[in-house]
Amino acid sequence: MNMLRKYWPDLGMLVTAVTAIGIVMNLRSMSELSMILWLSFIAILVHQFEEYRWPGYFGGLFNIVIFKSEQPTRYPLNPQSAMVINLVIAYVFYLLPVFFPTFIWLALAPIFMGFFQFVWHGLFANIKAKTWYNPGLFAVLVFHFPIGGWYLYYITEHKLASTADWIIGLLYFVIAVYLLIIKGNMWLKDIHSPFHFSDKQLGPYHNK
Repeated sequence: MNMLRKYWPDLGMLVTAVTAIGIVMNLRSMSELSMILWLSFIAILVHQFEEYRWPGYFGGLFNIVIFKSEQPTRYPLNPQSAMVINLVIAYVFYLLPVFFPTFIWLALAPIFMGFFQFVWHGLFANIKAKTWYNPGLFAVLVFHFPIGGWYLYYITEHKLASTADWIIGLLYFVIAVYLLIIKGNMWLKDIHSPFHFSDKQLGPYHNK
């Protein structure tokens, strides 16, 4: 568990590399819809790597800037809670649509989350930190936005989404954000957690 806790963002990049190779090798046989969904999965892995490995100071942004914690190395976010929440988001929430591409609502929710990340990283967090960049924003602009736009264009162009798909997808997105991000952080916060972020993971906000 200690190895996974320490290296899960790096594992995500290994999975990204294997997935990218698989896409290239199966390019001719893979449907466009499947390709988009695999790329969406890659997007969240890159996003998480940016947040927690390089530059990797999302923990500091979250604890110091957003929550003004007096125990920023471990509260409210800590390496254990970050790992659990992000692994569920990547390998359940984002990966399920890859295997069930005909369930359009199932993919719409993570696509909506990708767009929502701009509100969080691009607007809210930057305003709070008085910056133009924070870890996660690059993946939002370079991966989530174009891939999400491609997916919405594809399902609209091919008339794959019913009204029910849009409604259920939106509801699923809201529920996922509430359970995985809002409640997830509340359930897993522990001011006495033995797991703590390093100075590097607190980033430029350390000692502020």
